[in-house]
Amino acid sequence: MRRIAAEHGVAIEGLRGSGVAGRVTKRDLLAYLEGGAAPGATDQPVAAVAVPAADTHLPVATPWPGDVVEPMSKLRRLTFDHMAVAKRVAAHVTTVWEIDLTRVARVRARLRAEFEASSGQKLTYLPFILHAVVANLRRHPALNAATNGSDVIYRKRYNIGLAVALEPTGLIVPVIKHAEDLSLSGLAKAANDLAARARAKKLGPADTSDATFTITNFGTFGSIMGTPIIPVGTTAILGLGAIEKRPRVVAGADGDDVIAVRTCAYFSLSFDHRLVDGADADRFMGDVKRTLESVPDAGY
Repeated sequence: MRRIAAEHGVAIEGLRGSGVAGRVTKRDLLAYLEGGAAPGATDQPVAAVAVPAADTHLPVATPWPGDVVEPMSKLRRLTFDHMAVAKRVAAHVTTVWEIDLTRVARVRARLRAEFEASSGQKLTYLPFILHAVVANLRRHPALNAATNGSDVIYRKRYNIGLAVALEPTGLIVPVIKHAEDLSLSGLAKAANDLAARARAKKLGPADTSDATFTITNFGTFGSIMGTPIIPVGTTAILGLGAIEKRPRVVAGADGDDVIAVRTCAYFSLSFDHRLVDGADADRFMGDVKRTLESVPDAGY
């Protein structure tokens, strides 16, 4: 119950529960989140980050003749509440970098057949990105942190959330736990497994909790850039744009500038400016860029 409250920014202490001796029950919390009055709930604001069921200062949309009205699904309502809280509690800033993934593409092409034959799974660009992100989060601890009042919690575990779109509509974020302990192959297997189980609706609560940093890959749908919302309880999220071939000016063999076709993508990092300064975010992104643009031909 406390995990649910933390995810939605609700202070349990601010609720008057319906249980024995006024104890707040899970039913009370869920009723509050659903927007109705929880049994015995206080009429006072629960917390500074709590989202009211309706804002009386905003115009209310009403259906017109011919419109279709459907209640939100449970997943959509949870997403609705979480995103509203996340946007309110963090000072969002986004920095965007173009990253040349040509070397990654070459290494992936070399390893792909053997990896897929031995594992039975696809080798995408994502494991290379995960490997680079985790390596550089170690060097930039503010990006793998959380806040508790005026205290900063620097996480020593690197649990990477991966946003997965569900059909027909919805979003879920399974988490690769202890990503720092995994090789490229291990990261690939973990990411593929979580995505498959997410789409098959076979994830448990433990699979979607305790992320310390998140990656969302909207480039899968063709988007070249976005400004993702930072999940509650973390300080940053990395968005991956579409990976595509582009003309770039590079140094030729004789030192002159030449136009070459390179495999590139825009990476956008949204970060909480309350804790992470712009210089910190850009140093992290600069290191991620250098790591990916200089991946070794061997060593994975």
